[in-house]
Amino acid sequence: MQQMSLFDEPTTVLPVAYYPDFLTKQEADELYRHALELQWQQNTIRMLGKTMPVPRLECIYGDEGCDYLYSKSVLLKPLPWTSLLAQLRDRITAATGYSFRIVIGNQYRSGQDSIGWHNDNEASMGLDPAIASISLGSVRKFQIKAIGGKPTGFWLEHGSLLVMLPGCQTTHLHQVPKTTKFVTTRINLTFRPHVGGKR
Repeated sequence: MQQMSLFDEPTTVLPVAYYPDFLTKQEADELYRHALELQWQQNTIRMLGKTMPVPRLECIYGDEGCDYLYSKSVLLKPLPWTSLLAQLRDRITAATGYSFRIVIGNQYRSGQDSIGWHNDNEASMGLDPAIASISLGSVRKFQIKAIGGKPTGFWLEHGSLLVMLPGCQTTHLHQVPKTTKFVTTRINLTFRPHVGGKR
């Protein structure tokens, strides 16, 4: 499994690890078909005093009781692990050494679906979590920047694994911006730790 080092400046290594060939094409295709059948929902979020649709579809699977609240307005309650998602979780843990109790799916249906600059610093994940993201389907640009810094963008490939390492959520922001280019559906599955729920 090949790991690539990612840089924002010649002397600065980003706090991420990227494995472009984590899944074979056959494995990624099978997982993509499975992911399309997950229980997706259109949630609403409250921002700047307004309630609006989240600009993508979402789902969550994981251990019982590991609810996930983000932006103080969107509460996700996990469904039980599917067999394929549980196998993938265990494979990522074996490869990275990090353990995960939930997976949050984001489905970007077109170039207008997106997620803006943010960090995943919810208390439910504990201190300095590692987050592992599998990308499936259409290739979209992922951007990351140090807080107060300039962004670095790169393309997340079908079947790739991106790991945001411990500390990343404290020092950096990331996003998947909108694009006017024609793109088909992209799904990413983000595996996360959780400090609550039943063990």
